[in-house]
Amino acid sequence: MSTPQGRPVRCVVVGGSLVGLSAAVALSRRAIEVTVAERSPAPAADGGGGLGVDVALLREVTGIAADPPVLHGIDRDGTAWHLLQRWLEEHAVRLPRVSLRRGTEVTTVQPGGPDRGVTVHTARGDTFQADLVVGADGARSTVRALVDPEHPSARYAGVLLWRTLVDEEAMPPGVALPPAGEPAREIYAGPYRLVTYPVPGADGQTGVGHRRLNLVWYDPEQRDLLHVAGLPVGVRRRLAGFAAARWPSPWREALVLALEAAAVFGTPIVQYKPARLAVGRTALAGDAAHAASPMVGGGFRQGLYDVQALAQALDGAGSPGAIPAALASYERARLAAAIRHVTESEQATAAYLAHAVGGAGR
Repeated sequence: MSTPQGRPVRCVVVGGSLVGLSAAVALSRRAIEVTVAERSPAPAADGGGGLGVDVALLREVTGIAADPPVLHGIDRDGTAWHLLQRWLEEHAVRLPRVSLRRGTEVTTVQPGGPDRGVTVHTARGDTFQADLVVGADGARSTVRALVDPEHPSARYAGVLLWRTLVDEEAMPPGVALPPAGEPAREIYAGPYRLVTYPVPGADGQTGVGHRRLNLVWYDPEQRDLLHVAGLPVGVRRRLAGFAAARWPSPWREALVLALEAAAVFGTPIVQYKPARLAVGRTALAGDAAHAASPMVGGGFRQGLYDVQALAQALDGAGSPGAIPAALASYERARLAAAIRHVTESEQATAAYLAHAVGGAGR
């Protein structure tokens, strides 16, 4: 796609995480010049938790034929967020039409129109002129305020996630590790829910003994911690005591190790049900478009569906002036599915919270 002046159409993707990088790759393959504006100054060396990956869909959407860093389980292909982010970034920056700008926090986006582009402003005072903006900046999206100014914020769902990744090599001697092909498991105790499965090791290793154990502990009792930095010692001790007494091996040993090392981080579940996905020359994708609980899974898959539909809609836009109509087509293709996904999340979260109230004394 190019302008009447013959230059490539320019796109700014706000957010350099999984969906943002996937969008950058997919759009660049359609002759669109993409700048990715990412707030973090450097790639996460060892951050984030585990997630499932639909490898076939990832390849279809991005056109990347190489194998992503995943561990093949009975029920899913799983990985650690930082491994997949790093893999996508390595492929994206090799493409001649993709430019990644780290340390670039987008503060506002001024709308464009049929005959004018979009202006993106950053915290450092820089501006980017673009024919198209894709907001892939997560559940607390900045770009969402332009797309739906009356409905810009996600809401807390009432559950905090404690997440950690523990090296199998660090586990105590004699603890039986999960076998090859270990599926995802969910365990309930009292008001809590624990989800577990192995993911590749820090450098992508997949053999038993060299993987990482991914643990996600659902906690509905920590609303007061949402505005506290770090993990208070008292909370850490209480969680460690509960883990040692109630969670099964090897997950209890992994959690005790992680809590002792202060390697557990808390993430509040937030939900956002969209009324719009696009306006003018600006569109939302991934968690910026529809934030849901990991309880229903498939968050990254839904983001890939967004990227796929967006790229297909833009295939029919022969010029920048046709972008608003293409984004309206994208919204028609994805809005109903996005609403369904978040509705399922709301229902699953409500059911869990009802279980948690009933199970608090057990």
